[in-house]
Amino acid sequence: MFYLIIATILWSLSFSLIGYSLSSDINSWTLAFLRSTIACIIFARWIDFKIPASYIIRIIFIGALQIGVMYLLYLNAFNYTSVQKILLFTVTTPFYVSMISQIINQKLKPSAFFIVFLSVLGGLIIRITVFDINDLTGLFLVQLANICFALGQVLYKRLKKVSIKTVSIFTDFAFFFIGATLVTFTALVISPYNYTQPASINQWLLILWLGGGASGIGYYFWNYGSTQVRVETLATMNNLVIPLGLFIEIAFFSGNYNYQSLVIGTVIIVSSIIASLRYDNN
Repeated sequence: MFYLIIATILWSLSFSLIGYSLSSDINSWTLAFLRSTIACIIFARWIDFKIPASYIIRIIFIGALQIGVMYLLYLNAFNYTSVQKILLFTVTTPFYVSMISQIINQKLKPSAFFIVFLSVLGGLIIRITVFDINDLTGLFLVQLANICFALGQVLYKRLKKVSIKTVSIFTDFAFFFIGATLVTFTALVISPYNYTQPASINQWLLILWLGGGASGIGYYFWNYGSTQVRVETLATMNNLVIPLGLFIEIAFFSGNYNYQSLVIGTVIIVSSIIASLRYDNN
């Protein structure tokens, strides 16, 4: 749980920074590539080609999907809708985590779906809003990103459960971010947009933070933490970023919000997490 909470705090800072400080000047293809590349450089020292090639390929695939493809979809959503609505649209991630896990394991758990439903309900109460056509485009992009993110979490958790135990998690993430960088670099090259140079030192510092902190440390903590808890807890923890992200926006970016909905939704999300922990112990 500790690692999941730290990752959530790191990610909660990212939404507003991207939406208010970067998305208007740096295209999403460039930002996805820079974040992946910086994280890849951080973990490059742990590259180890002595481990089985089949394991390396699986880790590269998971990184390409969970980070590479997810970033391209998620960051493009900032071109269509607001930070608050993007936070709302991530509310379905727990459902995808639970559903994908149960499909892969061929084991349906109605009680697990109920716990995940509570988490999704809490997120919806926090951010019930009105949509226009651009918001619907953003919704579609974020849902595809949520599926990629959820599938990556479940595949990594399963891989570490059934695979060799001697491979360092640092080596995992060296290849994980190689996969992400390959996807985002290819996408940038073939996209209709050119590489966008950050316009200031402040933007470079933000990108370094997003690449090294939110991406590098955040995904390391999150995926490692995912191997330490049951899938029900992992699923519900995905929605804790919604109230935290909104709190960051309200506190530091002068966001306006219905505080009653924020409190009620947060209580429901936290309750679902507590329920999942009790479920783990049964």
